[in-house]
Amino acid sequence: MKKVSSVTIFIFLTISLGCGQQKQKKDIIAQVGQDALSLTELSDEIPYQIQSSLKESDIKEYIIRWINKEVLYQEAIRLGLDERPDFQQELENLKRELLINKLLEVTIDSKPATVTDEEIQNFYDQNGEEFVLNDEVVHCYHILCSSRQEAEAIRERLTLGAPFDQIIAVMNPDSLRFKNWDLGYFTKDQILPEIAKIVFSLPVGSYTNPIKSDFGYHVLKVVDKKTKGQKKDLSEVNKEIRLKLTELQRQENYERYLLQAKSRYQIQSNFQLLDSITSDSLANKGE
Repeated sequence: MKKVSSVTIFIFLTISLGCGQQKQKKDIIAQVGQDALSLTELSDEIPYQIQSSLKESDIKEYIIRWINKEVLYQEAIRLGLDERPDFQQELENLKRELLINKLLEVTIDSKPATVTDEEIQNFYDQNGEEFVLNDEVVHCYHILCSSRQEAEAIRERLTLGAPFDQIIAVMNPDSLRFKNWDLGYFTKDQILPEIAKIVFSLPVGSYTNPIKSDFGYHVLKVVDKKTKGQKKDLSEVNKEIRLKLTELQRQENYERYLLQAKSRYQIQSNFQLLDSITSDSLANKGE
């Protein structure tokens, strides 16, 4: 069979976007009974970002999955499972949950968070006990080498003043982009034992000799150290505080909206009724 390139498949998919919304017979790529999958629907289902990298086998696999699901769906309909009371109840429950989620998405989640730097600073100052360290931590930069000779050469360059990110840029540009050479702060339990044994005993600003592990040879710079009981810097917990305040803000918006919504409805409750029944009798009433 002639091999189809990913570019060809991409063109094959995107051409279908120019077709009308109605399925035309020539556009149908699979059919089960009366239900059909058109090229337009196939293209719409696959994220645009990955279409150009798809292989012919990926397309075929998706189509086969669609056929299998469609067969099972139609079989369920044939057996009348959609008419069963338990399915109808599950469907109603799902509809309620989806509608509630959509309501919160439209009314609450659509509003952008407005957490300011001043609010973050105030939270940090007023809740300092939350950011006290329970263990000693070390902040390190890290380079992994495939051989001891390479590790020793890199360490020598570092000790002579070469910037860490400059060496990383030559060794692994992806590491530079994601900054995964910066390990941040970690405890002894969060790093390889052979590394922890050395970096926790070195002074700030020093470099390790090559450290051998199952992964290769490691060279690290000790950037900072903090002792147990010391408070984390604001820069370390800024993102954590922002997320917490964002969630608190969302909860406040939710409670405010719920209160407004409740004012539009007549609500009654009879909690005293619970006092007259046991959990067993409640279960019996449900039957």
